[in-house]
Amino acid sequence: MEAMYVSIEVLTTLGSFAGLLVAIVAGFGWTIRRTDAQLQHATGRLEARMDRIESRMDRLEGQTAALTHELTDVKITIARLEGPPPRLYTTR
Repeated sequence: MEAMYVSIEVLTTLGSFAGLLVAIVAGFGWTIRRTDAQLQHATGRLEARMDRIESRMDRLEGQTAALTHELTDVKITIARLEGPPPRLYTTR
């Protein structure tokens, strides 16, 4: 069996290709990890903001309910002051 010899150029090309492949895979992994970290950070900020908005909405719902009750009382009072609605036909 004869020994096979590989030139230095072929070894250099294969080494460069392997190094480039490792660099691309590492860069892709770093990009994914960084994107996940930024997404988690943004999600945390968004959840905090949504919690604040939800608490404000709950407070506004309570105020609106009180105003609705007062408005109903005002409508009833105005209706009493105006009297019954005019009729188109007179009753006999």
